[in-house]
Amino acid sequence: MRPEDILKIFKRFYHLESHRHISGFGIGLYLSACIIGRHNGRIWAESEPGKGSTFYFSLLL
Repeated sequence: MRPEDILKIFKRFYHLESHRHISGFGIGLYLSACIIGRHNGRIWAESEPGKGSTFYFSLLL
């Protein structure tokens, strides 16, 4: 995933240009971010183009 995509992937209906052929509504990461945010948490991703991405989240108790 490109660095500029990481800033957008948690927005509603966003699809990576390279994954437009994959079906879906583009709301999975958005909903995850909303749920985590409502629990005073944080979600983020780290990616190396061509190698893969890792997603993280933390929740405050």
